[in-house]
Amino acid sequence: MIATAVQPDVPKRLTPDQAGSAAFWTMIVALIGVLMLVALVGLMLHRRRLRDRAAEAEHRARVSAAESAPRVDPWEEAGRRAATPAPGDIPAGEPKPLPPGERTEGRPLALVTGAARRVGRAICLELARAGCDIIFTYNASADDAHALAAELADLGSSVSFYQLDLNDLTAVASFGEERAEMLSHLDILVHNASKYEPTPLDEISPEVLLTQFRINAGAPLVLSAKLAPLLRLSRLKGGACVVAMADIHAMGRPRKDFSAYSMSKAALVDMVYCLARDLAPQVRVNAVAPGVVAWPEDGEDAHPDEQAKYLRRIPLGRAGAPDDAAKAVRWLALEATYVTGEIIRVDGGRWLT
Repeated sequence: MIATAVQPDVPKRLTPDQAGSAAFWTMIVALIGVLMLVALVGLMLHRRRLRDRAAEAEHRARVSAAESAPRVDPWEEAGRRAATPAPGDIPAGEPKPLPPGERTEGRPLALVTGAARRVGRAICLELARAGCDIIFTYNASADDAHALAAELADLGSSVSFYQLDLNDLTAVASFGEERAEMLSHLDILVHNASKYEPTPLDEISPEVLLTQFRINAGAPLVLSAKLAPLLRLSRLKGGACVVAMADIHAMGRPRKDFSAYSMSKAALVDMVYCLARDLAPQVRVNAVAPGVVAWPEDGEDAHPDEQAKYLRRIPLGRAGAPDDAAKAVRWLALEATYVTGEIIRVDGGRWLT
């Protein structure tokens, strides 16, 4: 074979004229790029100046409008509450004032369910001491209801009370509709009444289960819905308030043989969360969850030995009293104006153990 030598490629060199031409066009392209960049930045700055001028003009217009507008109570503005029509000047379909003698003008009006005895009674008395007029319901304790009405009247409250079976949801709805026709507004609604009884698994029946749910969860929801238009008319600072009586043992601390009760009270707790959104911003919705503030009057929990076992698990070493729950209700209703969707435990620390 005859080997052939391969000569490497020799790069071509530009002539001086070609090199000058390439440099010229490179400079032209670079200059065009710089000019386009400057134009783009200028356009962006111009648009920003236009937005700033528009925002400044809008701000000046708002300030001018605010300075010329009449002063508004910030609580009323925040709550978006409507003024209550004056008696005799109420459009058709609007709530009507309570008949004379049943409510003192200018005082908060509270409605408490199941209030003739025990915790409900304490709640009514606490709200009356705070300057509220009271409407309350009872089921079977007529004598206690009349006695409570007399005590409330002695405290200076206007009082009305009604027999109401919360197990009858049709009656509950009718009661709410009747109050909506009678009242000009409502400031406080307390769902105190409840059904508390053990339900061992071998004793549960559909009717027992539904009774617990109707009284402990269904009735509060139906009554809240019927009275919502009145609550929205409240002129309380911070708006009207709904307070439900929950139970720490339906919040992750279940007791043996109380499944139906705990399930119904858990539904009540979820109602609080839902209504806190549904009724905002005019109405706040919260709950008080006691441990023991009033011992049951019958059943195992009424026995001193069972009570002593329970007390040993309370860090404060004692049972509460109805007034402890009542004071928490009053605070939520009248003082906690920036609290909604909360469950306040009143249990002496029992939740911790």
